Amino acid sequence: MPIISSEKLKNCQRLLFISPLALGDFLYIKTFLNDIKHNFPHIQLDIWLDDNRCNTNEWRLNRSKILQQWIGAETAFDNSYGCCDSPQMQQAQIQQANGESYDIIICHSGSKSHEFSAIARQISANAYVVSSIASAQFKGILNWYLFRHSDAVYQLDANKLDKNHHITDRYYTVFNDIVGISLQKSQFMPSLAIPIEMTQGAQQWLQANFANHHGKTVLINHLSTNSKRDWLEEQVIELIKQIAAREANTRFVINVTKEHFDAMMALVTRSFNKTQTPVAVFTIQENFFELPAIISIVDCVITAETAIVHFATASKTPLIALMRTKKPYWAPPVSNISHVLYATEGRGYVADISVETVYQQYTKMISTH
Repeated sequence: MPIISSEKLKNCQRLLFISPLALGDFLYIKTFLNDIKHNFPHIQLDIWLDDNRCNTNEWRLNRSKILQQWIGAETAFDNSYGCCDSPQMQQAQIQQANGESYDIIICHSGSKSHEFSAIARQISANAYVVSSIASAQFKGILNWYLFRHSDAVYQLDANKLDKNHHITDRYYTVFNDIVGISLQKSQFMPSLAIPIEMTQGAQQWLQANFANHHGKTVLINHLSTNSKRDWLEEQVIELIKQIAAREANTRFVINVTKEHFDAMMALVTRSFNKTQTPVAVFTIQENFFELPAIISIVDCVITAETAIVHFATASKTPLIALMRTKKPYWAPPVSNISHVLYATEGRGYVADISVETVYQQYTKMISTH
């Protein structure tokens, strides 16, 4: 029996999902949110993204805006509430959400679960609030107090999942237990519908940056949201040099966020100004879909542990993912076009994966295609 009954969902007019989602989270979780909308099309389904930090961090706010663009392009969702840069902005956003009179609010988070529970109750005094938590502080003894604003608390029992389960198995279990969705495992993996104009724009970008070069294209992304998951700039440069020495016509795209664009452009100029190696630096300019569009048309993606791993998986683009051994359920399913290199040496950081290891995996992969 799910926590939220079918009858309660039938009587629900507005449902708010609260979670500080990253891009990869949303790619996988939207499958299950979409199923709620499919089964109960009358429900207005909204998403609250604010992570309750209330700071002016540019990267955080930009990512939130990008994710809101994506949510806005998905037909299942109506409103989204982005990250706030101050307590005043957050209070204004809470008041805005309060005007929607939500019937059900589902909070899904890790360490901040109790904070989102309190925010949910500020948003709606009468909503049925369910908090989905990663772990229970103090063995759950204080749940009655920490989650006094929630009507129910749910904790995933990962021990009941298969040892080699994927993140989609975790999300499915959460939504099955909370709202009773029912999907076949073959339906778990995400799809990513890229507008045709975005794909055309990506092709034009490649043409503009590689007008005189017509080899295959490799996209490399070395940055993530955590330095432990980052590869290093010098490793990117060395890998490009090694691949270029083997395949002179290969084109290279280095993906960075806006705040790293100028520094990477300068490094590329210093590193390749005396060679004919075709290297271009890419960053999202205006629209979220610029990134998945270019991922979908390149020949190979080599990336650190970030959302790009999952975009490449959804696009079925050949992939080499560089990952830590922590949380292996985030790894893409291994196939003849998808490979994972784990950081098993040194500190176990992604930067401990050597250039030679990546190069050898790349040559092995292209030799079989």
